[in-house]
This record gives sequence, structure tokens and C-alpha cells, in this order.
Amino acid sequence: MKFLNFSYLLACTSILFFSSCKNDLNINAPYKEVPTIYAVLNPQETIQMIRVNKIFLGEGNANDMAKVADSINYQAGDLVVTLERFVNGVQSQATPTGNKQVITFHDSVIQANPGPFNTTQRVYVTSDKLHVTGQYVLKVTNVKTSKVFTARANAIDSIKPSGFTPFTPPYYPVPVGSNPSNPDIYPDYSVQNQLYSPKFYPNEGAIYTMKLRFHFYDSLFDNSKVYRYVDYDFGNQYIKDLRTVQSFKVFAFDFKGIDLFTSLGYSLSKMGLTNNINGRKMYKMQAIAYTSTQEYVDYLQFTSPSLTIAQDKPIYSNFDDRAAMGIFTFRTRHSVEKEMASVFISQFSFNSSTCKYHFYTSGLVAQGWCN
Repeated sequence: MKFLNFSYLLACTSILFFSSCKNDLNINAPYKEVPTIYAVLNPQETIQMIRVNKIFLGEGNANDMAKVADSINYQAGDLVVTLERFVNGVQSQATPTGNKQVITFHDSVIQANPGPFNTTQRVYVTSDKLHVTGQYVLKVTNVKTSKVFTARANAIDSIKPSGFTPFTPPYYPVPVGSNPSNPDIYPDYSVQNQLYSPKFYPNEGAIYTMKLRFHFYDSLFDNSKVYRYVDYDFGNQYIKDLRTVQSFKVFAFDFKGIDLFTSLGYSLSKMGLTNNINGRKMYKMQAIAYTSTQEYVDYLQFTSPSLTIAQDKPIYSNFDDRAAMGIFTFRTRHSVEKEMASVFISQFSFNSSTCKYHFYTSGLVAQGWCN
């Protein structure tokens, strides 16, 4: 998640000695409450999380202040965060089940990864299920100041099964007696110089990406198992990247077998794995397709690093009257799990990028291991 660069406020202070700041920010003006809100919701997830932070001014070093939890977090109970849903302008049920008209988030605390801000972050969460249609209205109310911040976003559904491998049935686990040589049932990305191209149809989203997640387990000496996974991520694609395949418009994500194994080997090296085990085995693959809205595309463009000499980029907001900075929109996920071809499983034991992690062959044989 990316938020307002507080060093911008300090930079404007210096610029005032020489010229006016382009955004006409008056440092001496009375304090105005302008929170940053990151609310990218996903109807396919079991938990929805919204992050709300303060924008602050102070006399000290901005980087030091950002490390103080109270400088960036609202206190417990300060905010009420709700969602309402409208269809054709009429308020409707906010959740697919029950008769709930308003979803209310509760506040919680998470520990974020180390960075420029304090790692203790207050977030607002709900486990209520969301619709994949209609317009949702997000409302963030500060009960102490009575300030209300609102934004609107249209829900979107995930992609549908495309008829292209691996987004085709049967899924994991496959029916007994399935043809073991059928690549639609048992994907095989083991041939090093072969080009592979998973595909799926677009939905109403504006930005698309996917990842391949490989699930494996460590077989320990006490005969227990520790389950893990490693990801192979693809870059973003847009409507302009659609291809025509068999007269259909699809997104296609190309890679070679050698690229896959080289990348997975690098990712495995960062996991702190030990070979003080009987061995480990790949047992299934997961294909995950993500889509999101034009608002999210705009947000990424606004928050990307500037490649020009001008560093004072506008700050993104799709909140009403720009009363808050940040974004409210939707992201979707479509996930399928597939059994892997035997030769594909065994390749992890023999491949030079992965053999040192002591993967078994598909027959649980310790062949091809290297140091």
C-alpha cells in the first residue's frame, strides 16, 4: 500500500522561500483533517480490510514522525467505517445472505512489514460477504470531529472459466481413472525451452494479472508434513494487450519452462528451507487470475515513481470532494487448483534450479538431488 509522501510537505516549506508551491499548499493554514484511505475490496476474499491513516504536520523530521504509531493511526473507536449498496439508485441488501443493509467494519491492529511508517497499523475489517454487482458507498466517520468521508465504487465479478488450460475442469483432486496423459487435466510445464501460455477471458475490469502457485510439503523424520507454497508471478496486462485466439479475445501470459524453474528456484532460496528432512514433494498447482477497475489503474499511475525532473506529483483521490486522499475500488480473484503431470512433479527433483531442495519425483523417489 502506498500513501502520501510526507516529505512533500517539508519540500513545500523550503520552496516557499523561493517561489510558490504548485499545489498552493498553505503551511500556516489551520489544520484540516484529511485522512488517507486505502480500500480495495475483493468479493472473493473471506476478510475485507480497509486501512485509514492520518496525514500530519509537525515541526520535527517527517521520517521520524512517521515511525510514531500515534502520528499515523487513529485511536480505537475514533472512526466508524460502513458500506452500503445501491442498485439503480435504490438501497439494497449489502450482503448476498441475510437482510443486512449496512456493513459495519470493526477496528483491529496488524503488524506491517518494516518501512517508512510505524509497523503497528490500525485497520478496519469485516467478514461479511460482498455482492459482485451494484454500487457500494464507503463512509468513514470520525465520531470525535463529526467529519464524514465518502466514496463510491461499482462491484465487479471475477473472470469465468475460459476453456483454456489451466482454467478448465476437472480441478484438484481429479476423478479416479482420469487419463494421465491429458494435459488439460494434468498440466505439464516441465519442458525447458517450450513456450507456455495460460489464457483467460476478460471481464469488466481494466487491469489483469495472474500467478501460478505451486504447493509442496516437507516430509519430516517423524513422518509429519509441513505444507508450503511458492509463487510464479506475471506482470500486469490491460485491454490493449488482448489477443485473438480461436476467434476469442483473451489474455495470454507467456513463459518458458526454464523461466519458470529459474524463478521458482530463486524464490525457494529466499524461504530459508532446510534439507534436514526426508524430502519434499510438489503435489498440486494453483492458477490465480486477478482483475481490477480503471480507478485502480489510475491509482497505480499516480503513485508510481516519477521518471521526470518534476517530483511533486498530484495526490490521488476518488473520495467525494477530495476530502480524503486514497482509493476505494474493487479487485477480484478467480482461483483453480490442478493436479500436476508426473513428469512435471519429477522435474523439480532433477532441474538444476530446484534439485538442491531435495524434491522427490512423482513416485516419491530421491533421484536427481544435488547439493
